[in-house]
Parts: sequence; structure tokens; C-alpha cells
Amino acid sequence: MSMLIHGIARLPKIPAFADATVKLFAGSLLPAFAVEGFARVTPPVELAIGLLVLFGLASRFGLTLGGLWMVVLIFGSALIERYDVVGIQLIYALIFFHLLQHLEQNTLSIDGLMARRSRQTGQAN
Repeated sequence: MSMLIHGIARLPKIPAFADATVKLFAGSLLPAFAVEGFARVTPPVELAIGLLVLFGLASRFGLTLGGLWMVVLIFGSALIERYDVVGIQLIYALIFFHLLQHLEQNTLSIDGLMARRSRQTGQAN
């Protein structure tokens, strides 16, 4: 839900979010154009991750993407020495990892529903 809300809240204000992020990274090694590009794709990516994980559609892909996204965010946060944010992002990464490790228990999801239907159809034949 958190990733979904991040994406929804930032979508209508992508230019302002990108500008603020560029200012935040002004003293870092990253070039401004790269920071701005990354900031502009962040809201739709977080929205997509949130939708996939929350509804359990393409769960393995959504959780893997979420974990990899956290790696990139942790890199950026560590680069500008925002270790308080790094700590929170590490918790997110741990949650993505845990959910991925227990994916077989993902029964209350679109993926789970499709798997049950597939098994039922296979047994009926």
C-alpha cells in the first residue's frame, strides 16, 4: 500500500518532485540530468509496484522489481548521506525479500485465484 500511495501522491506533481530531488542531489556525484530522469520515472514505477504487490498480480515480478527499486533508492540515499532514509528503505527491502521468500503462501491474490482456477480446470479434464 505504501508504494501505491507514494506513486499516486507524486503523479500529479512530477515536475515539482523532480525539481526537489535534483536540488537534494546537487552536491552528489550524480549528474542533474540523471537525477531528474530518475525522479520523473519514480512515481509511475512506485505506482506499478504498489498495484502489482497489493493485488497480487505478477507477484514475483512486482516483488522482485520492488526489491531492486529499493537497492537503487538505497544507493542514492547513501550517496547523499541520508542514513535515516536508508534505514527505512532497508526495512522495505527486507519486507520485499520476505514476501518473495514466502510467495507460495500468496493465496489471497489474483495470482492465487488464477492458480486455483488452473488446478480446478486441470482436475476436471
